[in-house]
Amino acid sequence: MTLSADPANNVMPNITYSGQNFSELDQINLDNVDDLVVEWTFQLGVADEAQAPPLVVGDTMYVITPKPNRVYALDLNEQGAIKWEFRADAENLEQVLPVACCGAQTRGMNYAEGKIFFQSLGGHVYALDAETGELIWDVQVTDIDNAETMVGNGLIVDNLYITGMAGGEYGVRGYVTAFDIETGEEAWRFYSMGPDEEVGITDRFQPFYEFDQIENPAEASWFEDSWQQGGGSTWGYFTYDPELNLFYYATGNCGPWNADYRREWGEVDMDENGIVQSYRSNYCASMLARDATTGELVWAYNLTPQDQWDLDEPSAPVLADIEIDGEERQTIIRAARNGYFYVWDRATGELLNEPWPFVYQNIFKGVDTETGSPMYNIEAILFTDAEDRLTYTESGALTEEQIAMNEEEAELYGEDEVDGPTGTEAVICPTIAARNWENDAYSPQTGLLYTSVQFGCRQMRVTEGEYSYPATESYTLFEWAGEKFWLDREGNETDVKNQLQANDPVTGETVWSIDYVQPTQDPILATAGGLLFVGGDDKGVFRAINAENGETVWEFRTGNQSSASPVAFIGPDGEQRIAFVASARPGVVQVAADADPDAVNRYQREGSTLYVFRLND
Repeated sequence: MTLSADPANNVMPNITYSGQNFSELDQINLDNVDDLVVEWTFQLGVADEAQAPPLVVGDTMYVITPKPNRVYALDLNEQGAIKWEFRADAENLEQVLPVACCGAQTRGMNYAEGKIFFQSLGGHVYALDAETGELIWDVQVTDIDNAETMVGNGLIVDNLYITGMAGGEYGVRGYVTAFDIETGEEAWRFYSMGPDEEVGITDRFQPFYEFDQIENPAEASWFEDSWQQGGGSTWGYFTYDPELNLFYYATGNCGPWNADYRREWGEVDMDENGIVQSYRSNYCASMLARDATTGELVWAYNLTPQDQWDLDEPSAPVLADIEIDGEERQTIIRAARNGYFYVWDRATGELLNEPWPFVYQNIFKGVDTETGSPMYNIEAILFTDAEDRLTYTESGALTEEQIAMNEEEAELYGEDEVDGPTGTEAVICPTIAARNWENDAYSPQTGLLYTSVQFGCRQMRVTEGEYSYPATESYTLFEWAGEKFWLDREGNETDVKNQLQANDPVTGETVWSIDYVQPTQDPILATAGGLLFVGGDDKGVFRAINAENGETVWEFRTGNQSSASPVAFIGPDGEQRIAFVASARPGVVQVAADADPDAVNRYQREGSTLYVFRLND
């Protein structure tokens, strides 16, 4: 806590426990940002996509590469000369890679008490001596035989290293685990769903909404024993409130995607407002608050009950103290993957706003603030049997207006008509994610949350399978039915695929946005110099943006994409720097000899380079 209070350092992902990814450094600002120049670079030496920001403590920078993980300690007195290198055990990579999702998946390290902590895709947690790189302890956390992996995010509170796991495509049951930072000994482990004692539900559990104030809420909300393969993996970021001693995180998708295997077959217990009454699948696709010492669950909020659209929630729960209706409130603010913007009281889990869509979204009709529950559009609910959907159509649960809207979306997609109202397919917006795991930034100066969002829609179909699948076999029970397409915030066809948005959590409006016509979702750093630093360009351009109005005020062509958050730090000479890793994963489109000089894939070559910028003397 002492080190993170000094903005010269970066000791954890997102800079501080709040998850704001905001640096208090202001030597580099709107007045002088034009004077930024490259001071030195460092080749990470692994041809893959780097997703973890560097750490800086004193005169040392710590950098971790994608798999197979290499950790480097770089001397800031000597323009990044290597002090030491540690190579993680890669023996189980051949077993891990076939079941791991979505690339490099090492997204952070932590520094505490003279140690560096990180975890590998293969499920190891490592503690290293920060001065020498010597291995202090190494614990295998996940069950690789059950397709459980790790993506590299953790949190240190007092003497505990708290971390999660991944594997939501394989019928895992998500959990968080805490380890003693001195010995690696497990202190506790609690699951996302199941019996109270396994979830950490005691008399400390005080959820705000009635749907969660039931007996055995994380087990009774599942059909029979379907919770045993319920998903709810914990592959995102963690934040922490020292005053409340609560840590926060949100869980991954429900498993399998086909909700008929988690409810009475083909039946949705839904009222006239579209609120699911039973089998809500707690607590996948949910926000959780736990005691950081004991791990006990204190409150929970199901963002997407009975999730069947892969609506993981891995991004950092951003903690901010903001004024609402004239009163200073301690809040969590979140642009969620389901496309809605939320503000909660972080002590109780009470919604403090009326959640609103920041992208075009056709799964919800809105969120009922009395119950805290989303109100579903029935045409977005997927069924295994077409006759089950017909039952809801005949009962009048699907309005003519809703049918027309779905057919209009399908016309944009390219089909003559949609099976949605009479079958097991539906056009879903957003498809998988309105935003993903990439770091948001919140600026206390502007009061705005900055988020990379996407506008994709697609036709989805659920499929029939078994109630239980062998480990390491995919357990999604869905398939795509058509190509992806893009709708703007009003539901009109657009060439814009992504935006960088600045959203006001108090007024519920997008203050400004920047459009991208190539897919790009980049982590964002905000600084007290009135700047945002972000990649966000399909031609490999790193940029500084005016945080007030979205104007680009400086740029530098790195020649590659970006997936790791930039960081700001103070060098040994007392001067501020900006560090940034440009990278791309293997498998990018090959560049033909006659490709245009400005072809997008010319700026997406595999490999990773660290750039360090400073003001020109």
